Amino acid sequence: MTQTIKLKGGSAVVECLKQEGVRYVFGIPGGQNLAIMDALYDAAPDIQFITAHDERGAACMADGYARLTGKPGVCLVTTGPGATNLLTGVGGAFRDSSPVILLTANNRSADLQRDNAQEADHVALFETLTKWSMMVTHVDRIPHAMREGFRRALTGCPGPVHLDFARENLEDEYVEYTPLKPEQYRTEARARGDADAIARAAELLSNAERPAIWAGRGVLVSEATSALVELAEALEVPMVTTYNGIGSLPADHRLAFGPKSRHGTKVTKQVVSDADLLLVIGNSLNAPTTHRWGVKLTDNIVQIDIDPAIVGRHYPIRVGIVGDAQSVTKDLSAEAAKSAPSESVLAARRDWAERLRGEHSAWKESIFKSEYATAQPIKPQYLMESIREAFPREAIVVGGAGNPGIWTNLIEIYDPGTYNPPVGFGYMGYALPAAIGAKLACPQQPVVTVIGDGSLGMCISEIETAVRENAPVVIVLMNNFGYGNIKQEQLVFFGPRYIGVDFSDIQFVDIAKGFGADGERVENPGDLPAALKRGLDSGKTYLLDVLIDPDENVWTEPF
Repeated sequence: MTQTIKLKGGSAVVECLKQEGVRYVFGIPGGQNLAIMDALYDAAPDIQFITAHDERGAACMADGYARLTGKPGVCLVTTGPGATNLLTGVGGAFRDSSPVILLTANNRSADLQRDNAQEADHVALFETLTKWSMMVTHVDRIPHAMREGFRRALTGCPGPVHLDFARENLEDEYVEYTPLKPEQYRTEARARGDADAIARAAELLSNAERPAIWAGRGVLVSEATSALVELAEALEVPMVTTYNGIGSLPADHRLAFGPKSRHGTKVTKQVVSDADLLLVIGNSLNAPTTHRWGVKLTDNIVQIDIDPAIVGRHYPIRVGIVGDAQSVTKDLSAEAAKSAPSESVLAARRDWAERLRGEHSAWKESIFKSEYATAQPIKPQYLMESIREAFPREAIVVGGAGNPGIWTNLIEIYDPGTYNPPVGFGYMGYALPAAIGAKLACPQQPVVTVIGDGSLGMCISEIETAVRENAPVVIVLMNNFGYGNIKQEQLVFFGPRYIGVDFSDIQFVDIAKGFGADGERVENPGDLPAALKRGLDSGKTYLLDVLIDPDENVWTEPF
C-alpha cells in the first residue's frame, strides 16, 4: 500500500520533481520561491539547481536540455520581474514544441492585487505562450497540478507548461502527499493514425511519379527517423527537412538533400517544387518553412501531424492523418508494401534521385569554393565547412538567431537531436544558454554553439555558468560588429543607408577569460582549423571570436 506523508507545499513540489526523475532545475532564487529552494537543498545530489545569470537564460537552458532528452526541462523563478524575464525563453520553447515546466512563486494570496512589491499576473503573462498556465490556489492541489503539468507538457504536441504558487502554500501549509510514479498518471502510448487514411496515402505514394518527403520537427520529437528512412528507401523517395527538422534525416543518406526553409538551397527548393506528391510529416508548413506561405506546392499533399489543428491549416491536402509520426510512418510502410510501385516507376524515381544527387554535388562545390580557404575576412561558408570538419559526427550544434542560424543550415547534421536552433520565435540570446543545457543533457558529446555578436551581448554572462557548472562548450562567435542580419536587410530593402545596427570592437575573448573560460580571436582563414581544434581539445568553455565577411548577405538567397 502506498504510504501517504505530510509535507509543506514547497517540499511537495520537489517530491513531484523527484518522482519524474528530474535531474536539473534551472533558475534564479528569490524571496517567494525560497521554500522550494530549501527543499531542493535536501534533494541534492539527485536534483541539481543550476543558477543562471538571467531568467531568460534559465529558460533557454531548460529548453536546450529538453530538446536533447525529450524530458521536460524545469525552470524556477520568483515573482514579477523574475517571471517577465523568463517569458522570451518560454516563447521559444512554445513555438518549437519543447517540453518545459515553468514554476513561478507569487506573493501571498491575501496580498494579490493590492499593490504589493513586484506584483504581476503570472497566469495572464504566460497563457498565450504555453500549453497551460495555472495558479495553484490551494496547497492540496500541488501534487495534482504538478502531475498534470508534466502530463500536458509531454502528451500530444509537446510544449511548455506554467504553474504559479502563492507563497503561503509553499511555506506555511501542509499537504497530504501520496507518491505516484509517472506511469500512474499518464501514458506514453503512441497515437495511431486512421487506417483508411493511411491506405489512401499509401495508394498515392505508389502511383506518384516524383513523390518527396518533407520532414519537420515532429519526426525528431517522435523519434521517427529510422522508420522514415526505411519508407523512403523502400519507395525511392527523395527527402528534405524543414529548418526545425534538421537532423531528422542523416545528411549523408543518398536520398537526403538538406533543409528546405525560407533559406532552403537551390536543390531542396527544386525537390519541393518538382514533386507531384508531398508527404509532409511533423511539419506544420508554417511561415519559416514556406517563406511565409509563398512557396507553391503540388495539390497532392499527404500531411501527418499529432495536432489535428495543424493538418490542412495552411495548404489544402489530399489526405490528412492525425497521429504520432513514428507510428503512422510504420503503418504507412506496411500498407505501401501491399501495393508497391512497379519496377518502371521505381526506376524513374531512382533516375530522378540520381539527377538530384548530381545537382547537389554541384551545388556544394558552388557554395564551398576552394578560394574561400584564403579569403579574408573569413567567409561564413568556409567557417561552416571548417566546423563540420573539426567536430565529430555526434557533436551537438546549437545555432543562434539571425545570420548564424541561417548559415548553420550549411553544416551537415547526421544524428537526430544534434542541431538545435531557435526557429519559431527566432529570438536572440538563445544559443549560449541552450548549449549549456545541451551539454548537461549529453555530457559525453562535444557541444558547439554558433552565435552572433549581437546575440552574445544578450547572454554573455552565462559563460560563467558554463564554467561554474563544468559544462564546457565551444562558442564560435560570428563577429561582424553589429546586428548583421538587420543591417543587411536595411541595405537590401532600404539601402544604401542603415541605422542602429553597429557596435564597437568588443574584446569578447578578454571577457570570456574574465569569466574563467579561454579563447582567441581568429582573423586569418588559415588559422581557423587549428583554432577550432584547440577549442574542441581544450576541455574548457572556449570562445573563438571569428571576424567574418559582412558582405555575404543572407537576404539575397545565398544558397
